[in-house]
Amino acid sequence: MKKQKFSIGALLQIDLKNGQYAFGRVVNKEETLFYDFFTDNISNLNFAKIYSAKELFRVSVMKYAITSGLWVVIDNKPIEADLALPNKYFIQDMITKEFSVYHQGNIIPATYEDIKGLECAAVWEPEHVEDRLRDYFAGVPNVWVEDLKPKLQVN
Repeated sequence: MKKQKFSIGALLQIDLKNGQYAFGRVVNKEETLFYDFFTDNISNLNFAKIYSAKELFRVSVMKYAITSGLWVVIDNKPIEADLALPNKYFIQDMITKEFSVYHQGNIIPATYEDIKGLECAAVWEPEHVEDRLRDYFAGVPNVWVEDLKPKLQVN
């Protein structure tokens, strides 16, 4: 694998190791967006089709997924302003089970209603993202997504 530079705007080709390839894009210094698009034929990629695909999810990913060359940078173009804005994430205290919302370095107390539908604040390993993408495209639940769902406190 060839070393690569981490850069905002990079379009990433992700080998799902099942004959399929998925695609992501570095949208800011903290997040990578993953597209609802895959292919089993990378010999004739249509970048416009990838860029116009629906956003599936975005999370923080260990930078070595890119810098090591595991995920290959296949294009790079400036990020649109609306894509560059970081998402909100939820945090759950392991002991008290209380929720907070993390957004752009700020953490504020929250209710379950406030965090419903948010991703958990976590930095994902590349293989876990690959698992998540494979499972999504196969239409099956993903163990990592399930594990990171908010836990309601039962009294």
